[in-house]
Amino acid sequence: VLLSSAAVAIWGSKLAGFLCFRAFKLKRDDRLEEMLSSVQGAIQFWVISLVWNVICSLPHILGTTSSKLGSPITLSVGTVGYTLGLLTETRADIEKWIFKHNNPGKFCNIGLWSVSQHPNFFGNIVLWLGILVMNSDSLIEPFDTSVGIFHKIWGCRRLVLSCLSPLFMWTLFNGQARGKVTNSVQLATEKYGKDPAYVNYIGSTPLIIP
Repeated sequence: VLLSSAAVAIWGSKLAGFLCFRAFKLKRDDRLEEMLSSVQGAIQFWVISLVWNVICSLPHILGTTSSKLGSPITLSVGTVGYTLGLLTETRADIEKWIFKHNNPGKFCNIGLWSVSQHPNFFGNIVLWLGILVMNSDSLIEPFDTSVGIFHKIWGCRRLVLSCLSPLFMWTLFNGQARGKVTNSVQLATEKYGKDPAYVNYIGSTPLIIP
């Protein structure tokens, strides 16, 4: 529980700090201005944000309801996955910020962005998969060999619910990357669509998974 709590706290602090820094520097966010300009758009944004936060936190939230300790293997594997995801997401954000600062008006296709159109999404998914593995032992209730198959399945209910976290994030990020959730794809097309290098980048670079 303590390891999972620390992992979530570090990620949350990093994300909040970066978003505040970006908002302070840019003074605007074209991706959200249109959505937040109407009541319907604002409600949609906050509802999605609420649902996203609750569902993506399920492995940690449900893990804290158990007193069962995790095994060294799942804790180690989960920590490695979490660390790799956090480093990937952080590096992707930094690379894009520096590139945009040094190359205003151009699309970012260097570093991690050369092997994925959304490496920050990929890092976030891997990060929460790590937290899921980290909590996996505590999400399964202990049972003896005498219980029936139904009781064994019921004992895994929290693990099954926690799997909604990476599945939901994949669905949300995939939808966002394809322009079905926000207008980011439309804005990018309007901005870079006439650049042959951008057209080639979109056609040849994986959307999320490198």
